[in-house]
Amino acid sequence: MAQGEPLPKYVDRLCGDDFMSFPPFHANGAEKDKLMELYHVMAYFYLFLDDVMKCQKTLNPNDQKLHSKLDSTVDTVRGLLSNVLCRLCDNYNVRLTDVINGLNTSEEDVFQKKRLGCQLLFKYKQVIAELAQAF
Repeated sequence: MAQGEPLPKYVDRLCGDDFMSFPPFHANGAEKDKLMELYHVMAYFYLFLDDVMKCQKTLNPNDQKLHSKLDSTVDTVRGLLSNVLCRLCDNYNVRLTDVINGLNTSEEDVFQKKRLGCQLLFKYKQVIAELAQAF
């Protein structure tokens, strides 16, 4: 469902960085540290993407194309999580057991949920570019 004007004019302001609990990533660290931080970043994205997917199925129940893209993205992030964890286990004997918390959007109104989804996409774009250069 398109928002129309004035949203397109203010996308940067509405969707810019506002993640207070987003996990850090330091591209210049040791490989083990980068992999551990990558795991936390991907786990955060996975949890929040799952929440976005549930919201979109309620907000846009007939948009199968969107649901398919979100399902595919969640599957990709789940695969990345698995690969990073395997690398940590095999190369560094690291077993991650700490809990990763995403954002709880269950109490948010529809606009705020859309804004948080937009913020996630902006952050995803930034982080993926940084991760690609780091590895």
